[in-house]
Amino acid sequence: MEQFAMFFKPSRLTLALFSAGLLALSGQAAASTGDTAEPGDMELNPEAEGYEPPGRSIYFYVDALDLDELAAKYARDEVHVIDVRTRYEYETLRIDGARHVSIDDEDFVDKVLEIHEEDPDKPVAFYCRGHTCFMSYQAVERMKAAGFDDAMAMDYGIFDWAEHYPEDTALFGEAPIERADLIDFNEFRERLLPPMEFSERAQRDNARVLDIRRPFEQDQIGLFLNSETNIPAGDTEALEDYLEQARTSDTPLLIYDITGHEIKAFQYTLEEYGIEDYYFMEGGFKAFQEKVLQ
Repeated sequence: MEQFAMFFKPSRLTLALFSAGLLALSGQAAASTGDTAEPGDMELNPEAEGYEPPGRSIYFYVDALDLDELAAKYARDEVHVIDVRTRYEYETLRIDGARHVSIDDEDFVDKVLEIHEEDPDKPVAFYCRGHTCFMSYQAVERMKAAGFDDAMAMDYGIFDWAEHYPEDTALFGEAPIERADLIDFNEFRERLLPPMEFSERAQRDNARVLDIRRPFEQDQIGLFLNSETNIPAGDTEALEDYLEQARTSDTPLLIYDITGHEIKAFQYTLEEYGIEDYYFMEGGFKAFQEKVLQ
């Protein structure tokens, strides 16, 4: 039987190795990672007649904007645009001029209200990663629960925005950009490995494994004892040193996050550093739990 080296990180617990059979029992340990609920990959066809992002049928009570609707309000400076992804994702690729308040921020409501008070006549529009990301809806939901109703969700996400409005997009803080600056979706898909293949390569190819989850997402649990390094995507200084070493290494770099959603922004960092031999775990840590450990 294939053996998987899931381990507890030694900062809090004694280092331990588990066999695949025992790991299934510990799968519950990471069930609470992350605050936002996102569905798995869906078969989407945005070009189909009558298409709507899948979250609209769930969050039917949330006012939603498509790309053109937000673009029109943005051009007329009629809306506060707020990015609710992680700080790292925001600093990588964002709507030019958008503000940032992470959905995970304990003071989320207060910070949004502070932005709104700068011009109370403008509504707030939240955006996140894309069609299968529900954080923009959840941001509106949180504001409604706090008694604030002047909020909407642009639910097509940053990547569609960048494709359609590169002149109003910032990449690593620089705007405008060209469409040629964007990573094609097929280029991203080519870098994805199913969790089992990712694990096999990690053990067979003497690869470097980089865990970019944030501390609250880890629950002190890692996957690959001998080859894994954890550096949250937002830790710029530590990442710089690590990626410089990876760039000159002759071993592949394998990266995973919590749900497979943050890696799309991380690919821009890898390309910026000139790293060529890299792959991502499709679906992240949670997919590993579901497809390998169960």
